[in-house]
Amino acid sequence: MVDRWRSDQLTAGVPPGRSLLLRSASSLTPYIVDTTGRWRASAISPEVLAVVNSAIPFSQNYGSLWAGRGASTRTLVGFKLESARVRFIFAPEIIYSANTDWLLRHDYYAPELPPDRSPYTLPYYVGAFTIDQPMRFGDSRIRRIDLGQTTAMWSGNRFAFGFSNENEWWGPGIRNAIVLSNNAPGFPHLFFRTARPLKTYFGDLELRWLVGGLTESSFFDTVSTNDARSIAAIGATVQTRWDPDLTFGFARSVYATSTGWSEVPWRWLDVFARTYQDVPDTTRTRRDQLFTLFARWVFPSEGLEVYGEWGRRELLVNLRDFLLAPNHTQAYTIGMQWRGPEWRAGTFRVQSEITQLEQSATFRDRPVGSWYTSTRVIQGYTHRGEIIGASIGPGASSQWLAVDYLRQSWRVGAFGGRIRWNQDVHNNYGAPVYVAYCNQDVSIYPGIRAAKSSWFGTLTADLTFQNRLTPFFQHGGGCPNNGRRLDIRNNTLSVTVSPWNRR
Repeated sequence: MVDRWRSDQLTAGVPPGRSLLLRSASSLTPYIVDTTGRWRASAISPEVLAVVNSAIPFSQNYGSLWAGRGASTRTLVGFKLESARVRFIFAPEIIYSANTDWLLRHDYYAPELPPDRSPYTLPYYVGAFTIDQPMRFGDSRIRRIDLGQTTAMWSGNRFAFGFSNENEWWGPGIRNAIVLSNNAPGFPHLFFRTARPLKTYFGDLELRWLVGGLTESSFFDTVSTNDARSIAAIGATVQTRWDPDLTFGFARSVYATSTGWSEVPWRWLDVFARTYQDVPDTTRTRRDQLFTLFARWVFPSEGLEVYGEWGRRELLVNLRDFLLAPNHTQAYTIGMQWRGPEWRAGTFRVQSEITQLEQSATFRDRPVGSWYTSTRVIQGYTHRGEIIGASIGPGASSQWLAVDYLRQSWRVGAFGGRIRWNQDVHNNYGAPVYVAYCNQDVSIYPGIRAAKSSWFGTLTADLTFQNRLTPFFQHGGGCPNNGRRLDIRNNTLSVTVSPWNRR
């Protein structure tokens, strides 16, 4: 749905309130039109996502589904109940993952895990900067029911507030959103947001403010007193008055330790907290933060859009700090889309995006850690063991290019991408990994994709052919691998079926 709307805007321009830079399922779902004030009920179009990985886990932006090796499925069902002011969306998700065993040798360099950590823990972020990111979620099948995209809210003429478990996507990225994305399961949160854009001198303003709770995975540590954390986030965009096709925005997210869930609802004001200095007293709440600025500019006459997002893990201390090292703890995404003129009742579209989360050069001056890891909140920026920001994860970078042919009811195309995983490991752990110049964990993944919309509903499919080079830094005893290549080839088939839902 978002892909179709965004593609249409390349030629038609951006309608008021449709910048699509702060979005979630409830804000994209239209209201039932009824002026009588009566309650109305309707079923939600079910959606089934099936993912099959042939050799290793590969899971990006699947929400509550973690796609391990083998077959995995996510099934959404539910209904809407709404009146003129009140809306209840019950949209649970049924999760299944075969979670089959996969090849991982341990004769490569990795730090020793602390005694309280699970053996499934990613072994590289266990020192000063840590994160709850299991390499595998146990050794058995995964079956559970998740609240999914469930939301209960009250909406006035200007503002709305309520409770939700839905995923939020903040920012202009197509593949990666740095602050909030749908890479992890949605987390329970209270929210306050604009019900419709507010007219201001500068343009149409959209605002979102939330506070919620993050849960530790079952495969991080054996300590039960730190399983819950709080998160408070605020984001805003302005669709400019002088050019509605130009939108600016910002987002800030602050996550903190918590002694229990009772503290979480009172953390609204954490979005204004100072976090750049360590708190020496470990009995106090410890906080960390992410901050980004972003923009999207559409040129309908050219069928083009360009966008970018830039952020820092540490806030600026002062102007001198910024002038000396503006790139300190930075991350960024830049991208573009172009849609060509009509050709044989269709058009060609090109998409490209680059995301950079690797450490900036300032790590030589003072420790910077990796994005989504933390010295203050040991589980890092995760929920249930998955990154709630960019899907490529800490210390990574990615490049992606896609070409599609679009028709009114179908599309077909090809894509290719590259991800360098956990590159900051070389800086964090020094010589034992770094001396092996070929010891880079890189995925190269070409693929094909297609979508079809009809009276029955919508079907999308992606087939990815991934070659993971030196996976998890397993280099086979030296460079160039001494004839013992440990590269892993993994094919990923992803199919989404949504009956009665024409996107």
